[in-house]
Amino acid sequence: MSGSKGFTLLELMIAIMLFAMISAAAYKLFDSVSRAQQVTDGILDYLDEIQRAQLILEKDLFQMTARPVRDEFGDSQPAVVSPSLDGFALEFTRAGWRNPLKELRSNLQRVAYNLEEDELVRYYWLMLDRAPDPILIRQVILNNVHGLKVRFMNEKKRWSSSWPPAKQSRGGKPAGRARKTEDPVMPYAIELTVKHVDFGTLVTILPALDYKSSDALKWPEQEQGSDQRNAEQNAHTPKLDQSDDGQGDDNEDE
Repeated sequence: MSGSKGFTLLELMIAIMLFAMISAAAYKLFDSVSRAQQVTDGILDYLDEIQRAQLILEKDLFQMTARPVRDEFGDSQPAVVSPSLDGFALEFTRAGWRNPLKELRSNLQRVAYNLEEDELVRYYWLMLDRAPDPILIRQVILNNVHGLKVRFMNEKKRWSSSWPPAKQSRGGKPAGRARKTEDPVMPYAIELTVKHVDFGTLVTILPALDYKSSDALKWPEQEQGSDQRNAEQNAHTPKLDQSDDGQGDDNEDE
């Protein structure tokens, strides 16, 4: 028994103090990692909301189709209209509305977008040609939005903030090829600008369903003011995002 040794009170107090210091450091490290994980999850959820909204917008705009409708008053409405008579920023008909339950309805869908109290809202009707008191479904696509702007590109590569375009004439002759009055006029491209509180300005430019890459050869070249521009490349490559609002090419088709 005389040869056995133990811890003194001082050694035990030092060991407890070291253990407490290590435990406190480990807790602070765990707490900082946990907070960083929570912040990261919040940012990822925010990004998921943005990506989901962009995906919905792209799917709707990509499947835009030339199908006019009749409203609840029996009046004919264009396939694409902005702004609409109901006050929506954009209203159009889209294809590809899936019907897994095989309900008695069309695969076309009438969709509208609007900005309401910092919310980007998507509306859709259950029927294309609406009866009195139609059912209108409201979906909030994105929050914290304080600006929404829509522009349309016509076949002359000119941007317009409203659609359908007003009839224009040049020298007493109708501009472009003759169209039947009942034929729907569809844009060649659509630019949708969303101003978000945290992510700034989000611009989406999409070609419409009627857009064809071969049509770019018919578009006039855009004035660049540079002697070194590549004319051949400009003649074969459409530039969808270089025109200002309400302005297009200075050159006109002859």
